[in-house]
Amino acid sequence: MNTPPLFIDNLAFSKKNERLAGTLSLTDCQRLNELLQSAQNNSGAADQISYILQGKTDVAGQHLLLLSISANLMTTCQRCLNEMPLNFNLKFKYLIGDVSDTDVEVLDIDNNDDYDLQQASQTMDLIALIEDEIIMAMPIAPAHDNDCGTLARQSGEKPNPFAVLKGFIKS
Repeated sequence: MNTPPLFIDNLAFSKKNERLAGTLSLTDCQRLNELLQSAQNNSGAADQISYILQGKTDVAGQHLLLLSISANLMTTCQRCLNEMPLNFNLKFKYLIGDVSDTDVEVLDIDNNDDYDLQQASQTMDLIALIEDEIIMAMPIAPAHDNDCGTLARQSGEKPNPFAVLKGFIKS
């Protein structure tokens, strides 16, 4: 399943209070797929990313986008090198603004924790936005929360290669 690029006019989308829901596969998200490439899901089930995008105008007349992402992905634990599931339930709130990058710096708009600023665009790439948010939410070095069991190698516990010869020593 290869979803065609999904571009929206984010300002018009929020003004009309539109709603868009769908699913993506890893083949739709090439950069994310490369990060997870080493941990192919052996069960045969494709990793799915579900999303809901809701446009909204608040009482102050600000245009907002609300994005919910739910993803169950498979990666590699960096401790035991076995497969490890990553489950995401992410929610984002974007303020659509028609401001330039210099205005963002001057007005200190970007320091609000309630929302992220999105430039008003007639061709906002929704798939790229979803992919970016998942990549930023991924741990740098994924590892199981609990013990991974038997590790492939632990430092200091290497067997002595000459231990086999010990039985050949004559008294």
